[in-house]
Amino acid sequence: MDVAIVDTKNYDYETIVASLREVFRLLDMDEQNPFGELVKPGDKVFIKPNWVSHCYRKSCSEQHNVYTTITHPSLIRALAFFADKALQGKGLITIGDNPSIDANFPELMKIQRLEDLHTKLNTKVRILDLRPLVCNDLSYYGQKDKMEVRRGDPDGETLINLGKASMFYGLKPKHFRGVFNDRSECIDSHTGENHLYSFSNSVYNSDLLISVPKLKTHHKTGVTLNLKGLVGTIGVKNQLVHWKDGFPLIGGDAYPNFWSWFKDKFSKIKKRGAWSGNDTIWRMVVDLYIGIKQKQRKYFSVIDGVIGGEGDGPFCPKPRQSQVLIAGNNLLTTDIVATRLMGFWPEKIPYLNYFIKNGLVSLENITVISDFIGSSVTEEFFYVCDDRYLRYNPPSGWSNIVVGNML
Repeated sequence: MDVAIVDTKNYDYETIVASLREVFRLLDMDEQNPFGELVKPGDKVFIKPNWVSHCYRKSCSEQHNVYTTITHPSLIRALAFFADKALQGKGLITIGDNPSIDANFPELMKIQRLEDLHTKLNTKVRILDLRPLVCNDLSYYGQKDKMEVRRGDPDGETLINLGKASMFYGLKPKHFRGVFNDRSECIDSHTGENHLYSFSNSVYNSDLLISVPKLKTHHKTGVTLNLKGLVGTIGVKNQLVHWKDGFPLIGGDAYPNFWSWFKDKFSKIKKRGAWSGNDTIWRMVVDLYIGIKQKQRKYFSVIDGVIGGEGDGPFCPKPRQSQVLIAGNNLLTTDIVATRLMGFWPEKIPYLNYFIKNGLVSLENITVISDFIGSSVTEEFFYVCDDRYLRYNPPSGWSNIVVGNML
C-alpha cells in the first residue's frame, strides 16, 4: 500500500495541479487522467472536503486564516477537473460535507468560490450541504427542538446496522452522549443488537469517494483526517456517540475525574470528551470506517497540509505552514502516514491503534514515497526520529501521542 508525500509551497492553482500530477506519478497513476482507472463515464464521484465551519468560532482564544481549519478550494477544484476528465462529461460529481451544526453554509460557499464549476466542467456538478438540522444560535446547542430543519441529502440516507461488528457491541449504553442533550435517540441507536448509522446516499452510493481532509489535530481524537472526517457522511448526527457522560469513577469518560467534571459545569466553553482518555469516540470512528466499507467502491485521498492546524483543533487550531500534500488510495494507511508525519505515534491514536494492534493493517506493508522526507521508505519512516517530521503540537490533553520530546 503506497502513500505519497509531495512538497507543495502554496495554494496557487497551478502549483496544486503540478503537485497532484507528482502525486499521481509517485503512485504510478496516469498523470493526465489519474481517475480513469478508478471510474468510467456514467459513474458517480463524491468529493468530501473538510468543511467544518466558515470561520473560527468566537470562543477561540485566537483567530486565524480559516484555511487552517478547512480544505482549500484550489485542491477541491483541481480534483474536480481530474474527475471530470475521467467521466468524460457523463455521470455526476458531487462535492459536499455535513459540517458542524452551527456552520453558515452560504458564507462557506462564498470563501470556497466553487460555483463556476457548474459551467467549467463537462460533467454535472452538485455542491451539497448534507445537514438535515442546523443550529443558528450556539446558545441553543444541544437542544434538538431549537434546530432549523433543512433538506439534508437530496438522495436520502441508507441505514446500516453494524450489529456485532460495532465497537459499541456489548457495552452498556447508559452514559452514551451524541449531539443533543436528550440522549434517548443516541442510546436507542446503540442498544442490544442495534448499532445504527444513517449514511448520506450521495456519499454511500458513489463509485469513487475522494476524501480531501485537512492535516489537523482534534481535541477528542488526537487527529482528524480521513477516518474522523467520515462523521460528515452521517445524516443523523445523534447516532454518533462522542463520549460517555461523567468521569471514569461513575462509568463516564467525558472528564478525567470529578474535579474536572465539576469545574466544567460552571464553564461557558465545555470540554467534554476532549482528552486522550476518551474511550468512546474512537469506537465511533472505527464504526464509520467499517460502515462505509459495507458497500464496494473505489477510494482516493489527498490530505491538505499546505497549511495545517496544530494545537486545539478542530475549531481553534494554530496555523502550521507544512507545505505538503499526502495522498493514497487507502483512507486508513494515508491517515497512518499523515499522523506519523505530524510527529505523532499512530499507535497512540486510539482509532488507528485498533486497526494496527488487531493486525488489520501492517506498518511494514506501507510504502511511503516522497522527496519531502527522502526516497521510498517503509518501516524506517514510522520509527526514526529526526527533522524530516513536522513536529506538530498536540491538542491539550494529548501530550502522550508526541514522538520523543517534541513540544
